[in-house]
Formats: sequence, structure tokens, C-alpha cells
Amino acid sequence: MTDATAAWLARYSEHVAGVLPAYFDLVAERAEGSWIIDVEGRRFLDFGSGIAVTNVGHCHPAVVAAVEAQSRALLHTSVVFRHQRYIELAERLGELTPFFEDPQVFLCNTGAEAVDGALKLARRVTGRGGVIAFRRAFHGRTIAATTLTTAKGKYREGYEPLLPGVYHAPYCIPYEHPSEPAAVEAALAGLDEVLALVAPGGNVGCMVVEPVLGEGGYVVPPVAWLEGLRSRCDEHGILLVFDEVQCGMGRTGRPFAAETFGVTPDVVLFAKGVASGLPLGGIIAPKAVMEPWPAGAHGSTFGGNPVSCAAALATIDVLERDDLYTRCRVLGDEARRRLREAATGRPGVLDVRGIGLMIGVQLAGKEAAEAVQQRCLEDGLVVLTCGPGEDVLRLIPPLTLSDDELDQGLAILEKALAAI
Repeated sequence: MTDATAAWLARYSEHVAGVLPAYFDLVAERAEGSWIIDVEGRRFLDFGSGIAVTNVGHCHPAVVAAVEAQSRALLHTSVVFRHQRYIELAERLGELTPFFEDPQVFLCNTGAEAVDGALKLARRVTGRGGVIAFRRAFHGRTIAATTLTTAKGKYREGYEPLLPGVYHAPYCIPYEHPSEPAAVEAALAGLDEVLALVAPGGNVGCMVVEPVLGEGGYVVPPVAWLEGLRSRCDEHGILLVFDEVQCGMGRTGRPFAAETFGVTPDVVLFAKGVASGLPLGGIIAPKAVMEPWPAGAHGSTFGGNPVSCAAALATIDVLERDDLYTRCRVLGDEARRRLREAATGRPGVLDVRGIGLMIGVQLAGKEAAEAVQQRCLEDGLVVLTCGPGEDVLRLIPPLTLSDDELDQGLAILEKALAAI
């Protein structure tokens, strides 16, 4: 560590609340494409994308140009006036959810705000306050979103009592069962027990689920399980809410995982990758779901900010123009193939899983994951960890990753895995 980095970190420790840690003792100065450059001039290949945010790469020229142009025209209106970029973005997001009839959009700033808004929407639409969430899920840091979250104990510790009326059912974890059908059967049986004994269906307004488990370990559930959720929501009149904050905006190889899996929810939540790093989140639902939510029943001072909306419009343009959805599927297939080869004969690598460019590598414990992560960093690759035991490496590079960058990053990771 040079004096420059040490000085910045000392200032950080002095003035920034200790509740906000960082994965690495690096200080970023700038970034471009798939690369981060720190204050020492070192370049790091970024397989973390700011936790699944920079899906079209850091500082994409089209996004930067859109932000610059919008910042010269209009920065803020709140709800005093409507503005063009909000309307245009709502239209574009509707086009990305063809599974919805007459989709409508509400914009906020973050994924946690989107979750909170969805809970309020469900109460107004159904007249019921109960919520079913799933174990190991992560939904955000507000009190409401924290109540739904069970990815790690530290997210809830010290904040209880949390909101009443939230019940947790098991997420479908295929690798913990002899087969996928057995995993689906066990998870749905657990949900049925919650519906029958703990949270009778008539009291539940919504069921909130990550269609791909993020912070909880990068788990791709069987489609049959998601179909089982859909059928139970239909049976009990419950709104099925897909939290696509991490897995949305092309990360699974389609605009949204709902399309990837072919299971239609009642509500989709998004944030992270939608605006390439600017704060933006939101809720999409059919008009029939949104209509009972009366004017003024919910709102946001900064949600749908003109500059964030401009960034989102440019991000969607890049995703579509460069066919990054297809690119995501191709790169993801190649990455998983190579990683599975690298895992062969290595007992310390327990599983390689994922969909699109949302890949989890399960290792034999937290220490092993941290060791691999550190070796990767020393060789210039940023990888993040997740999972209840913090023993899963999560690979979420930009969808704009080149073939050479993929090869370079995987070579570094393969070398690190070989050392454990």
C-alpha cells in the first residue's frame, strides 16, 4: 500500500461511519469498461460490476453523453412537474416486460425503496398485510426490506423487533437435495406448511422472491419451483413479486429473469443495473394491478430523477443495440464450462452454478473463498463473495466483457483455485 492509498484510507476512517465497510482497501480514481483504476494507477479487471450495477461497463460513452446532455437541460422536478425522460423510460421499461398487459411504472431511487413500495402496493390492492419471503434472500436495508431479508444474520442483528406479519418459507436449493424434483417437493411442502399453519393464505397480500438468489449464494432455482409459487399465489389471491434488483437488466440473458424462466409474476422490481451506477429503482406491474393504488398514496422526492432516467434510457439502448442479452448467454456458458473443468478433481471447489453472467463458485469454507479472492486481487482481478457462510465467489462482470477479458479473468481465477 502506497502513501497515497494509506492517506485516503485514513481520511475515510476518520470521517465516514464505520458501519460502511468495503471489500478491499483500494481507493478507486476512475473506471472504464471492464476496468477500475485506483489512485496508485493500478488496473483491476472488474468481475464485480459494483455488485451487478455496471452491466454495460463503467462509464460507457453513450451513458456519459446522455448524463452530460441531461444535466445541462434539467436536473430535478420531483412531483411538481412531469418530465420527458420519466415518461420515455416508463415506455421503454414496459417494452421490456412483454409478459405484462398494459404495464405501468413507478420510479424510486434504490432496490430497497422498490421493495417497500411493493409492500404498500400489495396492501392497497389486496387489503391484506401479510407477506411471505424466502430464507437466504436479500431485499435491502430499510426496516421493511430488512424484515424480508435472511441472507445473513448480521443484516437483522440489533434491529429487532422488525415488522410484524412477515413469514419466511424455504427457498429451493437444488444442491442440498438428492435431485431437483426432490428439492422442489421439499421447498413447496415448506411453503404449504407456512400457508396452512403460520400465514393463512387469506391474510397474505404478497409473496416476494428473488427469481435467482443473489446475496444468499447465487442459486438458480428450478423452474418448477417458481411455477409452484405462481400456482399458489393464484389459488390464494396473493400478488407474486419478483425482486429482480440484482438479476434484472440483462444479467440472466434476458431483460428480466421472469422472461428467462417463463414464469409471469404480478410485479417486477428493478434497480442496480438499470442506470449504470446512477441511483434509480422501480416497480413495474400491469395496469390492472397499479390502478387501485390511488394518486398520492405513495411518492418519492428524487425517484425518477431526469439524469438517472437519461442514464437508464442510454443503458437500455446499449443493451439492445449491441445485443448484450445474447452476449451474456454466450459468455456465461463459456465461463461455467471453463470453471467446471477447473473444478474437476479439486475437492475444495464444491459447485459451479449460475445463469447468464450471474455465476457462483461454492468453495469449502469462508477461509478458502477469502484466500482465492485475495490471490485474484493480487493478480489484478476483482471478485466478490456471498452466501450465508461467505463461501461463494460471485462472478458478475459487465455484459460488455470482451473475449480476451473473459479469458484473462478466468485464467487468474483458475490459477487462484489451483492454489487452494
